[in-house]
Amino acid sequence: MTAYRTAAPHRPVADHTRKIDGQPVVHCPDCHWAQVLDERLHQGPYGLLYWHRDHPHDAVDHLAAPPDHLAVPTYVRWWASGHWLAIEDRRSEGPGALLGTECLEIFRSVSADGDLERAVVENTHRRYVFPSRARADIEEAAARLFRTGLLRPAP
Repeated sequence: MTAYRTAAPHRPVADHTRKIDGQPVVHCPDCHWAQVLDERLHQGPYGLLYWHRDHPHDAVDHLAAPPDHLAVPTYVRWWASGHWLAIEDRRSEGPGALLGTECLEIFRSVSADGDLERAVVENTHRRYVFPSRARADIEEAAARLFRTGLLRPAP
């Protein structure tokens, strides 16, 4: 008799004792999925936890260092609202949020080329700062977006 193994169930959890940028972490001990729970976007962990159980194949460790090439996940809806980035994470019941100009520059750049170069140039010109300062600010903002699951590695 041959024993068949089924895939282990994914049991994602919210870890309110672990904080990154003052926000709790959600993760799955059965795989490598992890991200920051942004309370402005997600209004609690349940939407994210249910989403991961339904999409275990889409597991990204968002707490790792962001890759060089990024993409906007299909579950993220975004648009420009004046000089702001209006964003909605459809995995949860949250109302969405308005994020700053740097975030809008990042989403436009990532959507066009998968990298942050356009965002660095726009940030340099808009703020009249040295490119090294603009790059540091853009990379820091992109890392925050990546940690909350709003950006992912490009295919």
